[in-house]
Amino acid sequence: MLTMIPALTMPLARAIADPVRSAMTLPFEAARQQYSLAVKVGLQPNSMLAYRQHFNSLDQLEKATLGAFARQV
Repeated sequence: MLTMIPALTMPLARAIADPVRSAMTLPFEAARQQYSLAVKVGLQPNSMLAYRQHFNSLDQLEKATLGAFARQV
């Protein structure tokens, strides 16, 4: 009977973790979107090096802030 408890709670834990993860990563996704829009409008340079630098720093910040909830690419 005790072995059935973890099997029943895992789907529930996943069902709770997915929306929480989505909500926690929303500010980082918004920052990625804003950078892309700034490049399209011309406020940021259309440079592969600037793009890489921005997204690497954003990725490091996301991993430091969210830990295991950070986006895995």
